Amino acid sequence: MSLYRTIRKILKEETSGIDNFTITIKKKYNVSDELIEKIKEFIEESDCQKIEFANFKFMAAGLAVHDAVLINSNLLGQPLGYLLFVVFHEIAHQYQFKKYGKDEMYKCYIGDISIEEAADFLRRTEIVADKYGAMKVIQLQKSGLLKSNYKPVGQYKNKSNKDIENLVSMVRRMLSQNRVTSADQVSEYLYNMVKKDL
Repeated sequence: MSLYRTIRKILKEETSGIDNFTITIKKKYNVSDELIEKIKEFIEESDCQKIEFANFKFMAAGLAVHDAVLINSNLLGQPLGYLLFVVFHEIAHQYQFKKYGKDEMYKCYIGDISIEEAADFLRRTEIVADKYGAMKVIQLQKSGLLKSNYKPVGQYKNKSNKDIENLVSMVRRMLSQNRVTSADQVSEYLYNMVKKDL
């Protein structure tokens, strides 16, 4: 265990849900404890506060908000390489929140910037997350911990600016209709919008 993770445990800053999350992966895919430790280390070093598998209300692979990551439970039916790519993509956003802060990360939805600027910002953060997710999967494959021939392919570099502008416009409308004006409210709204109640 890394020194960073040891300190977080002493300070009781462990990522909520991480044990259930990684136990689910271990049981489903019968992977090594060493791989599970690498996954945990990457998640915890991002300062992710909470992670869980959840039933989603619509087709999305995952969601990262400033204080949580949700991964669609349906992905447990996919190959492990793809699941981990999505996990690492969403955790990459946690590193972005850590680096830039939630106000900067949510500015595309509630900031005083144009739709075009917002879409450009969102596209750039998603492309970086795609690259980061792919890099982590490839590292695990090269180390022999991930026995998978899955080749990570980012989705956002092929999305048109118009598609992303439409997404930003839709989310902005929903947030406006629900009088969402702060970063914390954006996080709560997106979380509740995606997660299906049991």
